[in-house]
This record gives sequence, C-alpha cells and structure tokens, in this order.
Amino acid sequence: MRRLVPVFCALLVLFPLAGVAQQSPFLPEETYDKLVNEISGDIAFDNLRSLVMYHSPSAGAEDFPKEAQWVVERAQSYGLEEVRFIPLPAWHADPKAADLNWTLKSGELWLLEPKEIKIGDVRETPVSVADNSPSADITAELVDVGEGIADSDYAGKGVTGKVVLAYGRIDKVKIKACWDHGAVAIVSYYSSRVSPWTDYPDQVAWARVGRSKEGEKPNPPVFMVSPRTGLMLSRWMAGRAPTHIFSEEPEATSPPPIFKVHLKIQSELTEPERSGMVEGFIRGTTYHDQAVVLTAHLQEEKTSANDDRSGCANLLEIARALEAMIAEGRLPRPQRDIRFWWTDEIAAEYQYFSDHPEERKHIIADINQDMVGARQSLGGRVQHVSRTPWSRWSFLNDVVESIVTSLVRGNNAYLASWQNKNPAPFSRPILAHLGSREPYNSEVVPYFDSTDHLVFNESAVSIPGVTLTNWPDEYIHSSDDDLWQIDQTQLQRNAVAVAATALYLANLSGADVPTLTAVMAGEARERISRDLATGLSRLAQAPAADQRAAYDDALNLLGQAVARETAGLESLRRFADAGSLKLLDSLIADFKLTELNHRKRIDEWFLALGGKKTSAMLAEREAALATKVPRNLGTPGEYLRAKERVEGPKTLHGLMAWEALNFVDGKRSLLDIYRIVRGESLSAGEWYYGKVTPEDIEALFTAAEKEKAVAIATPAPPMRH
Repeated sequence: MRRLVPVFCALLVLFPLAGVAQQSPFLPEETYDKLVNEISGDIAFDNLRSLVMYHSPSAGAEDFPKEAQWVVERAQSYGLEEVRFIPLPAWHADPKAADLNWTLKSGELWLLEPKEIKIGDVRETPVSVADNSPSADITAELVDVGEGIADSDYAGKGVTGKVVLAYGRIDKVKIKACWDHGAVAIVSYYSSRVSPWTDYPDQVAWARVGRSKEGEKPNPPVFMVSPRTGLMLSRWMAGRAPTHIFSEEPEATSPPPIFKVHLKIQSELTEPERSGMVEGFIRGTTYHDQAVVLTAHLQEEKTSANDDRSGCANLLEIARALEAMIAEGRLPRPQRDIRFWWTDEIAAEYQYFSDHPEERKHIIADINQDMVGARQSLGGRVQHVSRTPWSRWSFLNDVVESIVTSLVRGNNAYLASWQNKNPAPFSRPILAHLGSREPYNSEVVPYFDSTDHLVFNESAVSIPGVTLTNWPDEYIHSSDDDLWQIDQTQLQRNAVAVAATALYLANLSGADVPTLTAVMAGEARERISRDLATGLSRLAQAPAADQRAAYDDALNLLGQAVARETAGLESLRRFADAGSLKLLDSLIADFKLTELNHRKRIDEWFLALGGKKTSAMLAEREAALATKVPRNLGTPGEYLRAKERVEGPKTLHGLMAWEALNFVDGKRSLLDIYRIVRGESLSAGEWYYGKVTPEDIEALFTAAEKEKAVAIATPAPPMRH
C-alpha cells in the first residue's frame, strides 16, 4: 500500500488543481512545482544518516572538524561555490577566558558488587558521560544521596572517597557531593526535560559539567544513566528488589549489601580552544552585497538527528536541489547571492561578525533551521516559525508567513475543502516517498531565540532573521534524539518553505514591491487591529483603580503597533523604485490616520466604561527615565561581549531584556525604550514575554552601564528663546 503514495503525489504535481490549491503571491506555481519535484526529504534523510555519527557536543570536540570536512566535501559535490571551513576563535563574553577543547574518547560504568553488571558504555550511548568530565579510573562504593543538592541529603552517609548516585542538577550536586563532602565521582539520572521519568524512563540525558573557575576545585567525573536505571539502583540500595536492569531479580536483603562500582572515563584536553563554520555560495547574477544567508548548526552530541542535524541536512538538500536546477536550466540563477552557513551554534556568528563587521552590510536576511525533521505525532510537536523581534521588524516576516501558511493549508485536511471535491486528505500535498502522511502542523509565532538567528537580530549586527524550530521536544539533548523520530515528509516541507523564501528574497526587485507592499499593508492593518483589541480588552477587564493605567497601556500599544508596521514598510525602501516609494509614503501616512482614528475609539471606550479624562502626568520614576538616553559602547565585538555579561533583573524576561538593549540608538530615552518593550510584551501577551515595568528597565540599564555595554547621558533641556 505504501508504494502507492509517491505515485499519487506525482500525479497531483503533474496535474495540479490550480483552482483549488492554496498559493502565496511570493511563490509562483511554476516555482512551487519545481521545488516540490526536486527537493527530497528522502535525500536529506540519507545525509542525516552520516551526520548523526559524529559526536560533536562542542566545536572543541575532536569530531567537529571531521564533521565540518564531511559537509565541505558533500557541499562541493553538490556544486556550491567557494565552499570552505572558516576557523574561528572560540567565543567568550570575556576575551581572556579561552579554554581547552574537551573530547571524549571512552567511558564505561560497571556495578561490581553485589552483582557484576555493565550499567553503561559511551559506545552504546554517547551521552553517557557528561561534557567536561575528566579522565578517571575509579573503583569505589556507590552511595545514594537522593537529589544531592542539600546538606541534609548527606546526613549520616559519609561519602568521602565514594561515588554518589543523585538526580539533582549536576553542578549543584558537584558542589555539595564532591567539593563540600569529598565524593570522587557522580552517577547522575538528572534530566532537564519535563517527562522522561514518566514517559521516557530509558532516556539518557545529555549533560555538561561547568568548567571550574580559577581558584575552584577540579571537576569530578560524571556518568549519566536513565531515570529507570537510577531509580532501580536507588530501590535496590534501599533494600528492595530491582526490576529492570538485571536478568535475574536478586532477593532483597536486610541490611542491604554494599554497592561497589568501577567508573572509567578517558577524555582529552587540547588547546587552543576552537570554533568555526562551513560556508558555501550560490552566486547571484547581479548583487553580491545583498546576500540571503541560510543557517543551521553542526555542533551537537552523537545522534542528535533533529537538533540540529535535521537543519544541516536540509541545508545540503536545498543546496543540491537549487544547484541541480540552475545547472540544468530549469531554474534561473538568482540575482543575489545565497550563502549557506553550517555553524557552531550562535558562537560562530558572534565571532564572525566581531572579526568581520563589514559583512553586516552585505546580508539582507537570515533564515535558520533548527529542529525541522520531527515526526509531529510523537510528542505533539509543532513547527514554530518565529517572526523577527520588533527591534528588527521587516518585510521578511510577511514573506515567510505567506509561504509557510500556503504550505500549511495545502497539507492539512479541511472538511469543506473535501466536500468541494478536493483530493483527500490534502489539497496540495508535499509527501516524501519514505515519509509519513501526517499533516503539517506549523505556526508563525512572536520572536523567540536560543538558536543562530538571534545573532543576526542583535542591534550590533542589525540583520532581520527568523527560525524554524519545532517545540515542545522531549527528545532534545538525549539518547532519544535519533533517526527513529525523524519524518522525511516534514524535512521536505520545511526545506521547500526555506528554499522558496530564499529564492524570493534573492530575486526581489522594484517590480515586486507593489505586490509585497499590498500584502504587508493588509497584514499590518490586521495586526494593528488585533493590538487595538488587546488594549481595549485590558481596559474592559481593569478594576476601577487601574482603569487609567489600562487606558495608557491601550494608547501606548496602539502607537507602538503603528510604529512597528511603519518600520516594516521602511525596510522595503532599498528595493523600491520611484513609483513604489510614493506608494510607501502614502501607506505610512495612511497608518498615521489609522492611529488617530483608533485613538478616538480608545477614548470613546474609556469614557463609556466610566473613565475620566485627566491631563497625562508622568509618574516620578517614568519622568526620571525620560531624562536618560543610552548609547552603545565599543566595536560590535566589544559591545556584544559586554552585553553578554549584563545580568538584568530576574523579574524581567530575558527576551525583553535583550530587546530593550536592542532599541538603544543614542536618541531614545529609557522611557521610550520602556514603552516600546512594554508594548511588545502586551502584544504577544504577558504569558509569553512576562511583565515589563519601569523599575526593571532602569535596573537593566544600570547593570548594562556597569558592564560598559552602554553609557547613559542626561541631555540638557533645550534653551528657551
């Protein structure tokens, strides 16, 4: 039955139902057909088979340059130009904090008494040894200390010279067990995931021991086991019979026997610490200083099929498909360069732009893929597509959303569509030969970080970037992130979305601006209306004592929404011809009229709810913020390092702290920045970004000034004549 799937899909592609298909104005039907026919989730999956064999938990690992070289050779074989590995120094917030490269050679854990049992081996489960564990050859008693992060966990247990079994956070266990109480090693069944203990009890989590700082004691060796193994060992050590890791269930004894283990780890430290990335090009015909960059990161532990070897495999497949079609004349060469970066996640881009700040002006957008291969029925995973942050709002958002939405609608089942005699289950299916027939569960969401695109969106880099990242993911950074949970169909859909977006951007011309502007204007009005509704809803729900504050929030949110959408239209100016520039100016003026009309609606709603208009008075703290104007300090690299050291208030969401610093331009006051970021938080929802207060913004910039990321001036008031 499975053999019928590719034939069915091929017929649909060869004989498209144009009147039925969901289409994006940025993805012409002819281009769509070419991409779907050529891009293969199955070929991407085949490359994934090779990538998952490298154990590169960091760029300093021995396998990282080997993996990078494999990508270089494969990219060259696909026809990418100027493919090279770019070696980079390792990125640190403190440039003097260079460290050593850590590579794991081998690791085993054996239970010797009361029964000889092999507990774990890195040849079977590569994440069994926590990163940065030193070499060790230890035979010692094993002592169960429970969570192992409080002194009470060690009461009466005497762990000096022994190995502890614990499930608490590793660095906290390290301090208590080894540094404070003299233990020599840790067997850990800690996991940062939500449900391994209940849903995935045999999952071994990847972990890292923080490097010891100057003056601290050395790190202990740490061996990782699954929750089931850890709990069964704990059960047996408490005098109850275990039920999992033993072929024969030994009888429970009282008192319980002594447990002895043999832990052997061989690891290697080399210097200098390294980083780097692989780069390749599809050269454009006309513009070589307006590149579109596609990113994914190489460094991850062995297996790590989804995070992020899926993105790396998709980059290779996009390169192969585009180069093949260009070489054969089926696709015209784009006008702009498309650059492919396989990176050391985040760190490589920070270092690259620090070393080459001029490159910031040569790139118009970044599209990142991090976790794009998930079989979505496993764990209820959703392919999230981020918008840019407000500080980098761009036409890129509407292009990506339009293309992704068209693929979502073509790869989900709708009853009315089926009743309209469209093919079941999907009206415009993208299905890999060996992949699933699952729907495409994808959602465009407000900005989030934690992967490569964040560097592009930094104010010191100023390039709009988005990412495709599935979430939630209970397999990430564990022994479960392997090929079995990857879906070739989802690989193909995501690769088509990214390739289509890259091609549109690489060919964007003045002739395309009117259509793009029309789409942006429509989406902008919808977003502004949604923000208006958010402000009015907050006003309607506010207690009488908070009505004035809710009214001010509604007005602020509206003003910031209009400013955001105006910035999006402004991002088109570099591509517009004379006629399109007049159109942009007209739309921006129209937005101002829209804001005036919506302000009247807010006023009317406020009065209808019993509010009383009074003259606006700044609170004392807000008045103080209005007198302070920050500016960034140093070169891009110096600023980015200083920014990484800034510790903002714990009550402020890290993304909002990052955004507040992004809005520094030497002109905006802290009050201006507070109002923008508060608007951004309210637009997405305080459940998403948390609450933003003037106190938090003031504390953040005090910390930033202390780290010399910014200088804060108090401009003199204007002279009166």
